[in-house]
Amino acid sequence: MAEGVRPTEALAMDLDRDLDLDFDSDFLSRRVRHYVREVVTGLGLSGDSSFVEIDPRAAAYVALDGRLPDFPDHYVALLWNELSGWSAAVEDRFGELVEVARLGGEPRPPATAVVRWVSGLLRKEQADEANRDFAAFVPSQRGTVLS
Repeated sequence: MAEGVRPTEALAMDLDRDLDLDFDSDFLSRRVRHYVREVVTGLGLSGDSSFVEIDPRAAAYVALDGRLPDFPDHYVALLWNELSGWSAAVEDRFGELVEVARLGGEPRPPATAVVRWVSGLLRKEQADEANRDFAAFVPSQRGTVLS
């Protein structure tokens, strides 16, 4: 301990250093970007149409090539967040994303499991798990909702 520094001050300085290391957003950002890059690469995509955000929670958006068999006229995206994991979503007629399938299990499964799941969705292997009632999720115009 340095001279003239009280034990409580030394402890506070050590805690500050430890907290800085534990909550290093650059480290978290690199880990999440690496994980999403593994998924993107596994899907054969370049990553040009994807992004990762860290704040307020780690999340990712990946535009997919192809369409879901149940929604052939809608763009499809892969969404991830650190709490709920991966889901597939399609764009409704207003450009809003509507979740139509979710990968069960842990929020951060191996990239190979995500790739296998997405490949199955695009081939309609998991159509029973998909939300086919898409019309129910298309937002109504605000004036007609309240009337």
